[in-house]
Amino acid sequence: METKSQYKSAIRSRKLIKNAFSRLLQKKDFEKITVTEIVKLSGLNRGTFYAHYSNVVDVLEEIEREVTDKILSLFSSYKSQIIENPAPFLHDIAEFLQKDYDFYKRLICAKVGENFIDKLKEFFVSTVIEEIASDDMQDKGKFVLVVRFYTNGFATMYVDVFKGKLNVTLDELTKMMGEIIAVGIGEYKIGK
Repeated sequence: METKSQYKSAIRSRKLIKNAFSRLLQKKDFEKITVTEIVKLSGLNRGTFYAHYSNVVDVLEEIEREVTDKILSLFSSYKSQIIENPAPFLHDIAEFLQKDYDFYKRLICAKVGENFIDKLKEFFVSTVIEEIASDDMQDKGKFVLVVRFYTNGFATMYVDVFKGKLNVTLDELTKMMGEIIAVGIGEYKIGK
């Protein structure tokens, strides 16, 4: 069993590796990043890297898994209210991204970020449809289109903030998008 200090050290090492990885993504394509570059930039040794990951792909997959797990966790907390009032859910996503803003900015602005965002969008759309849409819904086909429309729009707006194309904070964007989404999906409110 790991002691508390070993556990903290493992968390610290993984974070250093992921940060080095995200910094390298700004300079080169994902496929060209090597373990040697990651350990050099992170200040760790190869043994530490291999204690946590088998290869560079594992680093990216862990980041993707962490983000999707967090979004699923947040969604689960709000799923009964998400159509009625999406703002708290969106606020928590913005807060999650804001905690490590520079890391997510580097990840999203890199070439690999497009694929990452696409995976997140598909994950979110399928989760919302699976959890909220019902067979007796008046117009399920339209609901699916509306969910896709807002998910794609919201994701693109976040990407635009990270890329500096929009001059708003994540909190400001979240507030505005929450209001827009609430109006647009209002006809699907539960119990209507």
